[in-house]
Amino acid sequence: MRHCSRAASALSFALAGVAAAGCSPGATEAAPQGSGLDARPDAPGLDTPGLGADAAAAVANAPGAEAADPCAAATREGGALRWFHDDYGAALACARSKSLPLMIDMWAPWCHTCLSMQAYVLTDERLADYDRRYVFVALDTDREVNAATVAAFPPAAWPTFFAISSVDETIQSRFVGAATVTQFAQFLDDGERGHQAAAGVLLAAHESAARDGDRAAARKQWGAAIDAYGQALAVAPAGWPRAPDVKVSLLVAHNRDHSWAACPAIVRAHLGSTDRSASASDFGHAALVCADGQTDAAIATALRDAVVAHFTAFVDDAAAPLSIDDRSDALMYLRQALGAVGRKPEALAAAGRQRALLDTAVRDAADPRVTMTYNWPRAEVYAYLGVPLELVPALERSAKDLPDEYDPPYRLAWIYLQAHQPEQARAWAEKAAALAYGPRKAKAFGLLADVHRARGDVEGERGARAAAIEVLEGLPEPARSAEPIAKARAELAAVGAG
Repeated sequence: MRHCSRAASALSFALAGVAAAGCSPGATEAAPQGSGLDARPDAPGLDTPGLGADAAAAVANAPGAEAADPCAAATREGGALRWFHDDYGAALACARSKSLPLMIDMWAPWCHTCLSMQAYVLTDERLADYDRRYVFVALDTDREVNAATVAAFPPAAWPTFFAISSVDETIQSRFVGAATVTQFAQFLDDGERGHQAAAGVLLAAHESAARDGDRAAARKQWGAAIDAYGQALAVAPAGWPRAPDVKVSLLVAHNRDHSWAACPAIVRAHLGSTDRSASASDFGHAALVCADGQTDAAIATALRDAVVAHFTAFVDDAAAPLSIDDRSDALMYLRQALGAVGRKPEALAAAGRQRALLDTAVRDAADPRVTMTYNWPRAEVYAYLGVPLELVPALERSAKDLPDEYDPPYRLAWIYLQAHQPEQARAWAEKAAALAYGPRKAKAFGLLADVHRARGDVEGERGARAAAIEVLEGLPEPARSAEPIAKARAELAAVGAG
């Protein structure tokens, strides 16, 4: 797999550059508990939007498609699984030729959790058997060639993984954010059983309900997702491996639905039973979002106090199946919760632990792309600690080692801006804008505009904001969105206004 977090909000493809935290994975996880790596039978399901028969036929029969072997373009890169890259049509044709399900990795180079999942989980040899049971495709959501597929299977956060049936492109299973190998295997097993529904074998009630929830969430039908996920948890057997991530999905659906009165009960019911994988971290973060939505200060404080206790135990468990990226996210959420309840010294201590963890990870990283996994969380925590410039040498090395990647220059520009040195930020922001593509290019121009504003250069800011609008308006139709365009126009109109 090409080595390149659950995010804070569900955004469209046109907002891909904005999604942030929770993206995390499994580098130092413990050995799997139980199987999770076996196949089982499955059943039929709801319609969900795919590309449709005409579009699927078009991509499958496009000029240049492999006539002799539709799977020839898939390659192994660092693991046992063979991958297609940025070619949904070829992957779907391959899957159909073998009557296999298709797994989609919706990722982006700016997403630290995406990079960590690719480096540590998707290359794990314990997933090797799925190479004969699935076809795998990785889609960079910023690339315009993937716009139609991203619109059909919108990521809830980065990364989002979809298991779909190659028969009709229906969603059979979905996983958002970081997973252990065991969790990822269970996600694949669920998707495989759904694909096998053509054989007439029905899913178990809890599996069918979870799939209904995944499909409703993909359509942003939050009320239906809440009902389906709640039903899945109500009828699931004890020890169901998917229970932790379904609990996360249930709470996130409440937050997205702005069901602020109902979400505290979900937090109280499940905060202590989300295992100690990245799902526990994601649930804790979603609990903080629930707290932020409360109008009753006492309820909000009680939720935050519970989250502090949750993360305090969680981050101190050396045996927890967490990657370095997962543990970093947990420490970040812990300090956010501590800060929200006025415990600043403890928040600073958590930040210090996070910095030390990430610095060690970079020291031990196998190659520059793995190092890039930690650029953003390091930049964020160094800035939080008030020492952003101490990271400059490491980010400059990352930019030198990966000259074609836009992310290291982007982080350097951001770091200099945090340090109130916009002149030093300018060249890096310009380089990031030149290297970026898709929606992330608009994000880079937005950063360049902020740099010009800090420099007092009104015309420079106006030009960068106009460039961002041009990028957003030039995206292909499935990726174009009125909301970010309207926001960018409002920012342009405000330039020089004071």
